[in-house]
Amino acid sequence: MKKNILKSSIFLIVCLIAMCCKPDSQVINSKKQIIETSSKPIKINKINFYFENSGSINGYLDGDDFQQTVRRILNNSESDSLNTSFVNTKEYVQPNIKDKIANKNIRTSGTGNSDHKFIFTNAIKNTTGNNLSIVVTDGIYSMKSESIALVEVDIEDAFKKALEVNEIETVVLKMSSHFKGNYYSETSEPGYKAISIDQERPYYILLFGKKEIINKALAEIVVIDDLDGYKEQARFFITKGLKVDYTVLTKGEEKKGNFRAKGHSKLFDVKEIEDAEKFEKSGLLLKDRYLQFGVALDYSNLSIPNNYLIDTSNYYVQDNTGYKVDEIKTVENLSKNSISYKWIKDLNKKGSKNYSHILIVRAKSKLYGDLKIDLNINFPTWIAETGTADDCDIINDTNTTFAFDRLMNGISKAYEKVNNKNKFFELEINIKP
Repeated sequence: MKKNILKSSIFLIVCLIAMCCKPDSQVINSKKQIIETSSKPIKINKINFYFENSGSINGYLDGDDFQQTVRRILNNSESDSLNTSFVNTKEYVQPNIKDKIANKNIRTSGTGNSDHKFIFTNAIKNTTGNNLSIVVTDGIYSMKSESIALVEVDIEDAFKKALEVNEIETVVLKMSSHFKGNYYSETSEPGYKAISIDQERPYYILLFGKKEIINKALAEIVVIDDLDGYKEQARFFITKGLKVDYTVLTKGEEKKGNFRAKGHSKLFDVKEIEDAEKFEKSGLLLKDRYLQFGVALDYSNLSIPNNYLIDTSNYYVQDNTGYKVDEIKTVENLSKNSISYKWIKDLNKKGSKNYSHILIVRAKSKLYGDLKIDLNINFPTWIAETGTADDCDIINDTNTTFAFDRLMNGISKAYEKVNNKNKFFELEINIKP
């Protein structure tokens, strides 16, 4: 149960990956990478900024990373269209919220609880048209009168209804900052005393809005590259009409073995290869002979975070061939002197594509046939690892948040039901001897 904490308490934050520095190579939605999808400038009509001010937030308020992050977002949002509020079990409009947060003066009624069903539902309700909602929260659900299991279902229902009339996207950022103050366990026995902690803790920033609005917000308002304490991200969206361009690379360091594009396939649209033979080396054991090749992928317009795209466990290879996904590389991280880098840059220059990644597949047997690869829609691993059902042992726990996975699972299931499929897309390549 969250109780009011003195203003002298401190800051909120934590990390999922247990990394102290921002993993730039895993951020796909950084300012320099966001692609504008319309020729017309996108305008955000209204920015709704919601700061959860339940008592457990006080511990973050002395944290430099937390204060700087909130200040950056508010500075980047300043306009006549900015509406700011404290939220816990209700919304409390605060025109001077920036000064109040800086001065650690965030008290209103209701700070003893935090109702994320209300917080999230209220935020998505106000994302109609070109509106954006931003929520800053510690992610700890604290309403003793309601079961978190039922809240998860209610959040799913609220998001599902919203998605049926407005194709909003949801971005979840895991942040980390120093926390100094009292922590009240949600799973402790009655009479349990608060634990005084002085350590890193996680907190979260959520964005809700249409794809173009979210992209603009990530490029100009919540700029991940500028946020101290950034750890992880996830993005939920409607997959309708999602399409990915791809081509087998007939050159490059990833090619191990022999093959050629079938017939007169364009070099930037190779879906069929023939004369495929295994890679062989003198003295190499038979079991080590294999065929390997790279598939260039145009992920430039996807809303999926890069850490998800480069995780091989998110890909599924149908078993009618013997191929496995060995690795996914980003083109920008290739050696600029490599054959693959030069070849892909040339393909991008000559064609209308923007190949950004290379998916590498390898097989020792069952080389021939239709290779089909799915990018599955999986619940983000970091969210599952972040949630906990027991927060009694909070000392030195810099990673988990009580019931956070349950809250996010409600959101995830809503998108899953509206999408009505379990994969983002499928790649198909025909391989002949």
